[in-house]
Amino acid sequence: MTSLREALSAPKLHFKRLGQTKPLYYDSNTIISCSNTIIETEIEWNNRHYMLYLPIVRERLEHIEQLEYISQERSRGPLIENIILYDELMLFDSVGNKHYHDIILQEKPKGMMLKDAVLHYKVADLQQAIERMKNRLDAIGFNHRNLCPSNIIICDSGVARPLRYWYAEWEVFSNNKISYLTDFLNQYYSAESDLTKASLFVKEEEEEDDATPREYEGITRRYKCGRYGFMNSDGKLITLYKYTWATDFHEGRAIVSCNNKFGVINNKGRCVIPTIYKTLNFDINTELFHATMGNTKYIMDYNGDIKSHEKFEGGGFATTENCEQE
Repeated sequence: MTSLREALSAPKLHFKRLGQTKPLYYDSNTIISCSNTIIETEIEWNNRHYMLYLPIVRERLEHIEQLEYISQERSRGPLIENIILYDELMLFDSVGNKHYHDIILQEKPKGMMLKDAVLHYKVADLQQAIERMKNRLDAIGFNHRNLCPSNIIICDSGVARPLRYWYAEWEVFSNNKISYLTDFLNQYYSAESDLTKASLFVKEEEEEDDATPREYEGITRRYKCGRYGFMNSDGKLITLYKYTWATDFHEGRAIVSCNNKFGVINNKGRCVIPTIYKTLNFDINTELFHATMGNTKYIMDYNGDIKSHEKFEGGGFATTENCEQE
C-alpha cells in the first residue's frame, strides 16, 4: 500500500497538479502527522509554503467545502486561503488497485507558530495580536472551535492568523475562546526575560482585508483598522469605517453590524433598518428582511417598514401580528 510519505518522495508519479511539489524536511525526515480525520504535512509549491491535508473521512472535506462556500459572502481578511484539489493524489492499495484522493492546501504565511513565537517576542505583544485576531474572527462570525498554540501562526508582520479550522463554524456572531491561549502565554511571561525579546510590530496595512475589494452596484466594501466602511465609484466614502461586519451591496442594500447588533443601510450610506436586531437576513425570493430581537421575529420590506412580527416561545411561534392590519 502506498503511503503519503512514499507519494511525496515521487510526486510526479502520484500527483496531478503538484508534480513539482517539494516536501519539507526536518532532520532529514518528512514530518507527517495524523489525527482521526486528517493526515497532514508541509510542502513547497510554486515557491510558496503550504500545509497539505489529506482528509481520512469525507465529512471533513465536505465541511471545508461548506466553509469556503459561505466565506464567499464574508470577509476573508483574518483567514488563510484554502485550495481544494479533487482527485489530486493517486495511491495504490495492498492489492495494487489505484485510488484517487481529494486534498486540501492551506497556505502558510511567513512567520512562526505561536508555540515558538513566545521564545522570540514579548508576551504582551503576542497577547495583543491574539486579542485582535479574536475580535476580527468574532466580528465576521467565524468560530474556530480549536484555538491552541499549534493552530495559530504569528506572521512576520505581527498579525496572528488561524490554521487548521476543520471544526470551525460560520455563525451570525461568534465568541472564540482564547482563555487557553492566554494561560499559555502567561506561562512564558517574565519581565526580565521579556527585556531580551523582540517587539512585535504590526503593519497597519496588514489590517486591510486580504481579499481584493469587490465592487457591487458601484459600491465597494472596504476594511481598515478592524472596521468596515463603503466607498462609491468616485472614491468617496459613503460611510465611516464603523461597522464590525458588513455584506456587499445587493439590490441597493447592505446588512451591517455594530456592537453585535444588525441593521441595513442603503447605497447613500443612510440607515434603512437600525442596528438593533440580534439576527437579520434577506430573502431573495420574497425580497423581505427577516430579523429577530428578544423573543420576537420581524418581517420588513425593502424600505425597512415592519410588515409583521411574531412572538416565539420554546423554539416555536406563539402569536402573529400583521402590522398592515393594525
